[in-house]
Amino acid sequence: MRPIDHFFSKLDSADRKGLEQEFSRLVAPVIGAAAAADLCNRIPDTKKLGAMVAFFLGEYDEQSMPLERTVLLERDDWYTIKETLEDVSGEIDINTLTSLMGELLSRGILDPC
Repeated sequence: MRPIDHFFSKLDSADRKGLEQEFSRLVAPVIGAAAAADLCNRIPDTKKLGAMVAFFLGEYDEQSMPLERTVLLERDDWYTIKETLEDVSGEIDINTLTSLMGELLSRGILDPC
């Protein structure tokens, strides 16, 4: 089972604290522990947390995700992700940052240079 599959299986059954721990376990390697904890605490909707985990793991694709996992992130959610990436930009792997920012650019969240 892929990590994102495991996370989605826990969404409905996990208590919030367990969900925060699992979210941080998956997202912290990408954006750091402090940013992962902050992001998790800013998003009350657990389904959106799942979509964000998928995004940070490079597995978010609203076209091919199973219906039970298809949670369309709203424009504000994308800006929250953008702000988080900007905050940690000097601390994360440049290739990861470039890839994630490229995804935001393709969604119209970043202005092209």
